[in-house]
Amino acid sequence: MIKALELFSGIGAFAEAARKRNINVVAAFDQDSRANLTYAHNHGLQATARNLDTITASELPPADLWWMSPPCQPYSVRGHQKGLNDPRSRSFVNLMGHLKEHKPRVFMLENVCGFMGSDAHALAMKTLRELGYENHIIERSPADFGVPMRRPRLYLVATADGVTYTNSKTAATPSIVLKDFVDESYPDELIVAQRDFEKYAPSLHIVRPGDVDAYATCFTSGYWKSYRASGTFIEVDNGKIRRFSPDEIVALMGFSATFAFPEQLTLQAKLQLAGNTVDVRSIEYILDGLSNLN
Repeated sequence: MIKALELFSGIGAFAEAARKRNINVVAAFDQDSRANLTYAHNHGLQATARNLDTITASELPPADLWWMSPPCQPYSVRGHQKGLNDPRSRSFVNLMGHLKEHKPRVFMLENVCGFMGSDAHALAMKTLRELGYENHIIERSPADFGVPMRRPRLYLVATADGVTYTNSKTAATPSIVLKDFVDESYPDELIVAQRDFEKYAPSLHIVRPGDVDAYATCFTSGYWKSYRASGTFIEVDNGKIRRFSPDEIVALMGFSATFAFPEQLTLQAKLQLAGNTVDVRSIEYILDGLSNLN
């Protein structure tokens, strides 16, 4: 059984991808108690609530594979692309410093495409090269798998100790229409207030799910409170629009039908967690490209 660490674990996209493979997540770490509650509810493992800025190497258990999805704001346009000067990069820097002691056979990282060419990317490549890893950069989006959602992300995969990585050909998938992910019943709380609709409508991405070419854009953790560039909205009857539900978002992101948010979480919390997760299909695609990891 391959042992893995899931760092910045969120609601467990990596655990979701790993469950069908010979991979056992031995430990997960995230600061968000709501995410940890959701993780335990779905994956049967209690994630450790820990600030990764200061976690020590001895607090990380041995593992064959490290997965991490560090905060993307330091490398995104909305986050002003401050890179390593952004305090939210401290956890990433700290963990890169622990690689020398642990040296997992596989290191995997997900982030926005703006990570490429950043000073954080340079630090990662320098560290990995010095430790003898073979490095690969992959860009994937749900749209690559026939899903009507545009959310390009960068994945860094580094291998050592006989493990190799080869990009596999994406399986031909029949195009899926957005309507397949949309539930006709939804809570009224998802409907956008008319005054907000009138104020922000010109800058919103609004779709009719029944349209063959309808697609969703990238959802963010700010989808509940922000209107601009935070995600797609659905046109409903009577000239109103609504947000996608948390369940609709995680379905678009490739989570299984059995995945569920704990009932005690608010709708706002569920939307924030759903908007902050990773595409499960992309992780599965990368795991399928690994060889000799036994």
